Amino acid sequence: MPGVPSGRACDACRKQKKKCDEKQPACGRCLRLKVSCVGSGQQRYKFKQEQFSSKPNQSGQMVLSSKSRPTEEIQYSSQIPQACPGNSMTSLTSSFVGAIKRSSDLRYNMWWSFGLYLEEVPRRLGSNEALDRAVDAVTTAHAGFCTRQLASVEALAKYSSALKTLRVYLDDPIQASASSTLCAVMILLICQTFMGNNGRMLSGHAQGAANILRARKNFGPRDDFEQKMFLSLRGSVLFEGLYNDAIDLTPEEWDALAVNDFDQNLPEGQILRCLARAPVLIKRGKRAIRDGEDLTPLKKEVRPIYEKCKLLLAELKARTAKAETSELITMPETFMTKIMRAHYLRTHGIGLAITAFFNCILQALDPSDYTCVVESRSLVKDTLVHAQKSNMHRPIGAGYITMCLSAAWVVTSDPQLRSMVEVALIDYFGDFVTQHGLNIPHELGWINESLCLGSTRQMNAIFSP
Repeated sequence: MPGVPSGRACDACRKQKKKCDEKQPACGRCLRLKVSCVGSGQQRYKFKQEQFSSKPNQSGQMVLSSKSRPTEEIQYSSQIPQACPGNSMTSLTSSFVGAIKRSSDLRYNMWWSFGLYLEEVPRRLGSNEALDRAVDAVTTAHAGFCTRQLASVEALAKYSSALKTLRVYLDDPIQASASSTLCAVMILLICQTFMGNNGRMLSGHAQGAANILRARKNFGPRDDFEQKMFLSLRGSVLFEGLYNDAIDLTPEEWDALAVNDFDQNLPEGQILRCLARAPVLIKRGKRAIRDGEDLTPLKKEVRPIYEKCKLLLAELKARTAKAETSELITMPETFMTKIMRAHYLRTHGIGLAITAFFNCILQALDPSDYTCVVESRSLVKDTLVHAQKSNMHRPIGAGYITMCLSAAWVVTSDPQLRSMVEVALIDYFGDFVTQHGLNIPHELGWINESLCLGSTRQMNAIFSP
C-alpha cells in the first residue's frame, strides 16, 4: 500500500476545488472566509492497494508476485491489532504534525507552547483510542482558533467524544495508567485552551492527570516520553493545585512532579520546585488562620522560599536582558536563537508569577510586613512590562501571561496598579474567544481567596478602595 503525493492544499480549498496559497497555520482564502483551515502546506498521500498475482515457482509452489514484494520479516503484535493505513488516520496525523512543526510561527505553534512530548505523539496514534480522539479534537480546535473563530460544532462534538472515550479508558485499571492515556488528558488540556474553558480559568483536567499519577505505584515519570510530558504537565497541575483543594498530593509527590532532569540545575527548574511547596503551605496556612494558631513558625518556613524565589527571579531577569541586548540581535536571527530568546522571556514571566505567589502568602501571614508590600509593587510593574514584551508571541505563545497578570492583580492592593493589570488581563483574555465569556472579577476573587489563605484582614485590604 504505497503512498502517492497528492498536493499541499488545505481541506477546505481541496473540497471547493479552489487554488490554495498553502500558507501556515491558515491559508489566505480560509482567513478571508473565516473558516477552519486544516492541512494547509502539508504534504498529503493517497494510499493505493498493490495488486498481487499468484503464480507457481519452479518447485510448483504458489508465490506472490508484485512490483514491491512484501517482506516476511515484519512482526505484528499479538496484543494490539495493526490496522492498515487509512485516509482518515493519515489526514489526522498530517494535520497534527503540521500544527506542531517546529518551524511554524511561534504565535500559533503548539509544540513551542505546550511541550516537546507532542513530537512523539504521531507515532503513538492508532494504539490508544482515547489519544486518537483527543488529537482529533485538538487539531480541529486549533485549526479554528488560527482563524479566530468561536469553537465550531464539529470541534465541540469531537471534544465531547474524546471525553467520553477517555472516561472509558480511565475505568480500566491497565489503560488508566498507560502513558498514552495520560497524554490524552494533557492534549485535552490544550484543547480547552482553544475552546475557552467554558468561561473558567481552570479546566479541571489537571486534577484528572494528578489522579492518574496517584493511582500508579510510582508517582514519577517511567520513561523518556513521560519525562517530557512531566516537563509540561507540572505547570498545569502546580498552578491548579494552588486553588483546587481536590488535588491533594503529599509534599513528596509534589516534588516528584516538579523535579526534571531536563532543567533541574537551571533557574526555571529550581523555581518550579519552590512552587511545588506552595499548595501544601497554602492549606496549612488556611487551617492555621481559621483555627487561630500562631503563624510565626509558618512565616519562618515561607520566608526562605520567598527569598530564594527572588534570587532565582533576578537570575532569570538577567538572562532575559542579556539575550535582548546580545550582539546576536544585530545578526541574522537563526531558529535556535529565536527559540532561546522566547524561552528566556517565558521563564522570566513564570518566575514573576511564582515570586508573586509567595509574596502574597507572606502578606496573608503578616499583613504588616511593609517590605513585602513594597516588593509587590515592583513585581506588578515588572509583570506589566513583561506582558507588553510578550505581545510578539500572542495569542498561543503568550497564553501563560494571563496567569502572570492574575498573580500580579492579587499581590497588590494599589488601586491604580490593579486597574492597569485589569486592562491588560481583559486584552489578553480576548485572545481566547469563548462563547461563554469570562467573569474576570469573579475569577480574580476566587484566586485571591486561595492565595490570601482566606484571611479576612488581607482580603479586605486588597478589595478596599
